[in-house]
Parts: sequence; C-alpha cells; structure tokens
Amino acid sequence: MAEAMSGQDILRDPRWLAATAGGLMAATLSLWAMRGLPLGFAAFWLAPLPLFAAGLGFGPGAAAGAAGIAAVIHVVVAGTLPMVVFLVAFGIPAVAMVIAGFRGGRIDTGVPLALLGIWPAICILAAAAYFSGAPGGLSGTLRATVEHGLARMGGGTSVSLVEELVQVMPAALGFWAAVSLSVNAAAAQSALARKGIAIAPSPRWSEARLPAWYPVLPGAGALAWLLFGEEGEAALLSVLLVLLLPVFLQGIAAVHRYSAGRPGRNFMLGVFYAGLVILSVPAAIAVTAFGFYEQWGRRAGPPGGTT
Repeated sequence: MAEAMSGQDILRDPRWLAATAGGLMAATLSLWAMRGLPLGFAAFWLAPLPLFAAGLGFGPGAAAGAAGIAAVIHVVVAGTLPMVVFLVAFGIPAVAMVIAGFRGGRIDTGVPLALLGIWPAICILAAAAYFSGAPGGLSGTLRATVEHGLARMGGGTSVSLVEELVQVMPAALGFWAAVSLSVNAAAAQSALARKGIAIAPSPRWSEARLPAWYPVLPGAGALAWLLFGEEGEAALLSVLLVLLLPVFLQGIAAVHRYSAGRPGRNFMLGVFYAGLVILSVPAAIAVTAFGFYEQWGRRAGPPGGTT
C-alpha cells in the first residue's frame, strides 16, 4: 500500500508532470522537422523551448527528465541517429545551461553564456575526431555533402563557393544552435515570470558577465588555428569562431548598457543591428573586440547603468 501511494505521489509531482509535458512537446517539435513536415525548420529551432520551460519552472531535474523522455521518444519513433541529433543540438546543452545557471536562488548567466561557445566547440572537435579516418577528414566529408547538396538544387559547384561553405559550415551550425538555445531560454523564463511560476527572478541580459577564465579558451583556439590551421582543416577555424560567439554576445549586451537612458535609444539600436546585418564580418569583429574590452578591459562602471 505504501509503495502504491508512493507511485501515486510521483505521478502527482508537478516536476514529473512538467518533465513529461516538456519531453512530449520537445520530441514533437523535433520529429516534426525531421519528418519534413510544413514549417519544420521553425519547429526544429523551437525544440529546446519546452526543455527550458520545464527546467526554469520546476528545476534542473525536470529539464533532465524532459530531455530523457524526448530522447526515448526519438529512439522509438525514428531511431538512434535522430535521438543523437536532438541530444547534441538541444537536449544536453539545454540541461547543462539550466544546471549551471541556478546559483543560490537566482539565475547566474555567466556559465550558461560560456556554454554557448564551449558546447559547439566540443561537438566540432568530436566530429573532426569521428571523421578523421574518412578521405579528407571532416573537411572532405563536408565538401562532399556541400557538392551533393548544390548539385541537387541545380546550382553550380565552383571550387571557391564550395570551399567557403566548407570553412564556415560547422561554425554556422554552432551559431544557429547557440542562438536557438539563448532565445528559447529567454522566452521560457520571460513567459514563466509573467505567469508567476518561474523559480528564480529573470536576470538582465545586459548585466551578463562571462567567467574570468573564459578568454583562455578563444586564446587557445586562436593559437591552435594559427599553428595547425592547415592540418586541422575546417574544424579549428570553426572552433575559434564559436568560442568567440559568447564574447560577441557580450559586446551586444554592452551596446545595450551604453545606450540606456539616452535620447533616441531605439533608433540607435535599430541602426546598430542594421549595421550588423549590412556590414556583417567587419561589424562582428568590432562588436567582439568591444565585448573583450567591456568584459576585461574597462575599469569603471558603464555609462547609463544597466538595462
């Protein structure tokens, strides 16, 4: 009787219910995309939202349970490879960010922000090791994939275009995964806070600070690329780029801090984001450099306070 009551208590536990609901929803969104159904691209990038909702509303255990349930559903419905894709892209990093973010009843965004660069770097290095025995390694595999994709779309397969895509493809995938994780985490926390069921107050993104040790990682990535770039093919450049992503986000946060309380702030931010889109690479380099300065170079507090 006691065991039966214990089982009933577990089924009534809101954390278990949140994990079940989050896992079912995350699996539905992910498998919707993997089955090629309409709006699948959008559904795939929304897949981590239920995981963050479970974790930020009911604790890290609920996030881990949701990811585990979603993984089991992937195996049963689609097989092992789709499960691995889901866990690598969203399941593992989302749970890790939730676990790392809770500190003494509040959310500390420092380590989760760092994970947006660390996790893609780990995945790229793991992929490079996995494909090391293939002809041309990871670059050779990506090159064949890009050429096949361009041929199926009826486009040309010029050497320069293929090489450019091969060089940036791992970093681009890491970038979009990081954007999806950060946006979905912010959306989940905002929705839970409005409903009054978030277990910690919402942090201010503009106040996010990377850990003091983080510059060592992009520094090591830059050194590895300079020394072994040709031998490391696309992997080392992509690792460097994804490790710089959290610093780039730190630079954007700093722009928001500096614009706080200034006349025409919305117009200034609009021009800033338009410049990021139009100028692209030069603007990204400038914002990343600004992020380094704001995080580790500036001594005084930012003008305008925080937003």
